[in-house]
Amino acid sequence: MSIDVRTVASESVAPAQPTRRPRVSLTVWLYCAIATTLTAIVAVAPSVWPRGDAPGRPQMVVDWLLGNWLWWDGGWYLHIAQYGYSYHPNQQSSVAFFPVYPLAVRLVGGLVPGGFALAAVVISMVSGLAVLVLFRRWCERRMSSVAAWWSTVVLAVYPFAWFLYGAAYADALFLAMTLLAFLLLEDDRPVAAGLAGMVATAARPTGVVVLIGLIAVMLHHRGVLQNVRGRVRRRDLGVGVAAVGVVGWCTWLALRFGHPFAFIETEGAKGWDRAPGLATWLKFGFFKHLTHDPPTKWAPFVLQGLLCVAFAAAVPAVWRRFGAGYGIYVAAAVLVPAVSTDDFMGTGRYMLAAFPVFALIGSNLATAPRVRWTYATVSGAALVLGTSLFATGHFLT
Repeated sequence: MSIDVRTVASESVAPAQPTRRPRVSLTVWLYCAIATTLTAIVAVAPSVWPRGDAPGRPQMVVDWLLGNWLWWDGGWYLHIAQYGYSYHPNQQSSVAFFPVYPLAVRLVGGLVPGGFALAAVVISMVSGLAVLVLFRRWCERRMSSVAAWWSTVVLAVYPFAWFLYGAAYADALFLAMTLLAFLLLEDDRPVAAGLAGMVATAARPTGVVVLIGLIAVMLHHRGVLQNVRGRVRRRDLGVGVAAVGVVGWCTWLALRFGHPFAFIETEGAKGWDRAPGLATWLKFGFFKHLTHDPPTKWAPFVLQGLLCVAFAAAVPAVWRRFGAGYGIYVAAAVLVPAVSTDDFMGTGRYMLAAFPVFALIGSNLATAPRVRWTYATVSGAALVLGTSLFATGHFLT
């Protein structure tokens, strides 16, 4: 009896194909479960907590359910989507916010019945789902399925991860494009990676770390970081396309307002107080909070400062576990936001960009069954608390 080798091969390979579908499906279920829970919390939070000191927020369709995702910067993004950019020297101005997210809100807002506000929430939710799917794919390329799953859980329940579940901020879209860029680079598609990176660098002021990371990972893959004799191919330079995002934004600001770095000047406006300089770099604002404010006010600053220290401390382990390229990227993803604020405010959500750290934690939890459930429970509780406070206008990050 003769045996068709091709038939045997196809039969032996075929069962492996469906295994990825349950994994993706499980990730989708995880995201939907958390997003549904947090949206319900957002809706009921005003009946639990007193109103914070945020300025008024925009209104939207089904405002009772989704409206509390629009606090703080959500108002700025919706204003940009509707009216475009404005710049007033030395005053808070919309040029402080990079263009990709409000442009996406404007485009989608013209298609959905709920207008710009609903579009802003939907874009954040779709982007957040993409983040978990793409992150799990990144993890599965370098660790077991169990470790990849727990890494995804770690990211999903990160205490500041509510920006992935509906908050009208650019963070979810930025992180989705960042992960896509690195995955494309690992598929040896440097030009496509550069294009995805271009969107990322035009989405957040700290997006330049994506350019740094793509270059570092590319150099690592080509052996340059390990050996000076490593060679870079001409097409590897395609990752440099990522620079077009931030360079294009600066060029537009120069043409429109005559100031290519208007977003940096605006960050130093009264109320934001984040202008580059010694006061910012030496964290004068942080120590002022510690000495003049009650613990309920300075606790968020301390928490985010500690997170910066913890993420920075993880850089050597990331370097060893995932390579020098990702070690350099995480170092930049931590250092740039930590240095650019005088009180660590905002760094809690900026650490989302340091995604290899979540993979590092998840890979460790995979071998510690008791610890991982405790970790997920405590982190998830912190996420619920942070989401509910954000939904009532409290200033957390």
